[in-house]
Amino acid sequence: MKRNVFLFFFCLLVFGAGTYGQGYDSQALRFFKSSVENLMNGNYNKAIEDSSRVIRIDPDSAITYVIRARAYFEIGEMDRAIADSTQAIKRDRNNIGAYTIRGSAYGKKGDIDRAIADWKSILKINPDADDAKVNIEKAGLQRDF
Repeated sequence: MKRNVFLFFFCLLVFGAGTYGQGYDSQALRFFKSSVENLMNGNYNKAIEDSSRVIRIDPDSAITYVIRARAYFEIGEMDRAIADSTQAIKRDRNNIGAYTIRGSAYGKKGDIDRAIADWKSILKINPDADDAKVNIEKAGLQRDF
């Protein structure tokens, strides 16, 4: 259930932001839409493939790095999820999705301090981000043991 809620809001963010609108390369747009659909449907390797195609066409697309990072996260490729999230952050310092994925990937790897730092970055962007607050609290408890 939590995954579906995340994906719903993730796609709302992607399509609501108008990342790829009129006049954008039609091939990139087609692969972008396919990558989002594949991510939502759990076809993570296909989402990675399609996202990679978009990145080759438009290497400055922060949201495409986020999509690919999420797909890597879902298949357990934490280092790649971190790398793509970092690329997204370089392109968009306020990309909450990138910090969320990177923080979660760091958490999975046991790097609690870096995970907390990313979730604190989310709170600087959006002080009302309850998920970030919960993740910081959980990570702090984990760190204490």
